[in-house]
Amino acid sequence: MANVDPDIQSRLLAQMRSPRLVALDSMNYWITHKRRALLKLLKKVDIYVANDQEARSLSGENNLIRAAKRLYRQGPRMVLIKKGEHGLLFYTSQFIFSLPAYPTDKIVDPTGAGDTFAGGFMGYLAKTKQINEITLKKALVYGTLAASFNVEDFGINRTMRLRLKDLEERLVKFKKCVLF
Repeated sequence: MANVDPDIQSRLLAQMRSPRLVALDSMNYWITHKRRALLKLLKKVDIYVANDQEARSLSGENNLIRAAKRLYRQGPRMVLIKKGEHGLLFYTSQFIFSLPAYPTDKIVDPTGAGDTFAGGFMGYLAKTKQINEITLKKALVYGTLAASFNVEDFGINRTMRLRLKDLEERLVKFKKCVLF
């Protein structure tokens, strides 16, 4: 669910019939001004997506692993903490997964990278129609790769030209960076 007022998100969720996977995005404004509604909504979602600052703010924890665990105890089955240029932390009761960002030296505009990440992540899960450790990790990688293209130009200029072939080529390079 897009980053809007938690009351609107709750009403939207109530209109859905048996959703297979619900991811929730938020922001500091809602954490500060609609905290109670947001915490109530966390009990109804599968994945809570937050950046590192938001995770710290909502959980009251400075350490991101403790923050993820505390947020998990609030209700979502999975917690995804985006750390911008430093990658991500994914937490569920079955596993913890940490992934660096794709190393790029062409950063023109980071605006929208988090949304591009979320689109790549959820898009991969929708395509595979499976939710397990392997598909979640692959989805996180594809989200990371999609975001790495987003920062290379202004707005959607780069991502609107993005093709699966581009992602696959970058995946090969990324594997060489993270595997040892």
